[in-house]
Amino acid sequence: MEFFIPGKGRLGFRHIHPLLADLVRTLPDLVEPGHLSEAAEQRFYPPPTQAADQEELHADWKAFVEPGLQELFRSNRDVVLADLKTLTAKKKDLLEFTLPLTHAEAWLNVLNQARLALAADLGFDERALAAGDTPDLSTDAGMKAFRVNLYAFMQQCLIEQLD
Repeated sequence: MEFFIPGKGRLGFRHIHPLLADLVRTLPDLVEPGHLSEAAEQRFYPPPTQAADQEELHADWKAFVEPGLQELFRSNRDVVLADLKTLTAKKKDLLEFTLPLTHAEAWLNVLNQARLALAADLGFDERALAAGDTPDLSTDAGMKAFRVNLYAFMQQCLIEQLD
């Protein structure tokens, strides 16, 4: 997979192997509200405090903050879903897609959510994520770790372009 800038305020990824295309295509599914694991839900919507005597604060957070976060996540997911419709086959069965530069923030949000969800499911902490070990792709955990790294690569490409 290669990052490229086709011009006219657009960014893109090309030379995408079909396996990687499937992992990118299913990116929005990883952050769909009904499909999140409990660990991912905890990561996305942590309580505002760990203090047990703050029931009112926790209730207010659930009532007033979480719905806004959920709406933000949903709207970003919708942007990514729309952009993925440009994923098309090119030469030698490789694929590519482009997105407007103005959608980069939504992509960064969804890629980050997906990485957090996968890391939470695997029980990864920051040290495990930064280790850079080669994942065993014959296991479910190895494929999830590979996805975390793939999405990190995509984030890095977008961040470098925005800087």
